[in-house]
Amino acid sequence: MALPPLRRHPLTAALCASALLGSAAAAHAQGVIRIAQLEPLSGPFQTQGEGNARTLQAAVDEFNARSKGVSFEVTAYDAKGSAQEALNIFRQATERGVRYFAGGGTSAIVSGLIEAVNSYNERNPGREVLYLNHQAIDPDFTEARCSFWHFRFDPHVHMRMYALTGHIARDNAVKKVYLINQDYSFGHQVEQSAKRYLTAARPDIAVVGEERHPIGRVKDFAPYVAKIKAAGADTVITGNFGPDLVLLIKAAKDAELKVRFYTYYGNALGAPTALGDAGIGRLRLVTTWETNNLPPRMKTIYDSFKAKYPKNDIFHTGVIEMVGLLGDAAAKAGSIEPKRVAFALEGLKTQGAFGEVEMRAGDHQLLAPLFIQTFAPVDGRQVRHGIEGLKLGFKTDATIPPRDTAPVQTCQMKRPAP
Repeated sequence: MALPPLRRHPLTAALCASALLGSAAAAHAQGVIRIAQLEPLSGPFQTQGEGNARTLQAAVDEFNARSKGVSFEVTAYDAKGSAQEALNIFRQATERGVRYFAGGGTSAIVSGLIEAVNSYNERNPGREVLYLNHQAIDPDFTEARCSFWHFRFDPHVHMRMYALTGHIARDNAVKKVYLINQDYSFGHQVEQSAKRYLTAARPDIAVVGEERHPIGRVKDFAPYVAKIKAAGADTVITGNFGPDLVLLIKAAKDAELKVRFYTYYGNALGAPTALGDAGIGRLRLVTTWETNNLPPRMKTIYDSFKAKYPKNDIFHTGVIEMVGLLGDAAAKAGSIEPKRVAFALEGLKTQGAFGEVEMRAGDHQLLAPLFIQTFAPVDGRQVRHGIEGLKLGFKTDATIPPRDTAPVQTCQMKRPAP
């Protein structure tokens, strides 16, 4: 019986065409790494998935244009924000010979994909696949549940929170903090790490409220904002993303809630537009992306992205780091075989998006620079680029080098024979 067609997304044609153009230009390529990118390309988190797919397209275009060896071919699939849909796509793609997977959407979906990859590789020695995680930042994936077949290209929750709370600790105006997060593993980790690191950095700061809400289902955050106001908070810490952050910020603006928002994704997917001028000096974030200081490679990627999607913005570097490190690892291994590439990735250091990055061998966690930023008007100096078509962007308050966020290794990884 013929397999049913995989649910490709319209973005697929553009991604594949640009990737194949690059591989054709490199006629003596070692090979083409085919990546299945699973994203929420429909539903409440569609803008997040499209942003990831478009950023990956720009990174692949730039890599293929200069590569003299390996090249990339990416196919985007709509996982619809569903763990079951993602697993269905994974099973069908492996039957078609795909051996590299990326994306997923949320930590809950990625959790299932990591288990599927582990099980598949155990059953299929010699035909192993790799999972390239560029967005799900639950620490467990590189700690208690670390896997040889999984690599994370984005600093995880604790790494980001350590940097963020270190900055908060230096702000004496912060006295009362409210925590609001999505009710699943990622949101729980943000909440727990905020309390842990705030207590260590500033024991005088009071956590005056903790709230968990269903992910992607709340349409009106006014009741939550009322609780924040009633608690007397001066600062909110949230890991919310997509509509859950946009609607929270809109409700806060409507209620004239005068608090600082410390976020993980305040530079993305409508959040800056939702707050507008009301967010100047108050919307802050920890991020891997620095638009005000673009090295040549990043400028090429950024300019290509903006030329195609002028109303959208790159908001994190995970997919860009993934392409650079994977390409370097394949060149080092002299192969595109997933197991050989995996061994070459371990401990690999390279020039990343904004400085040297390292794929730590012990847990497959990327160590990369982080930036603390504040929403501010474009001035041509500290803020060189507006975001989402606004005359507002983000100025960088602090740069945290990789060594200052490197987590203690707790991973007990089981490795295959080389």
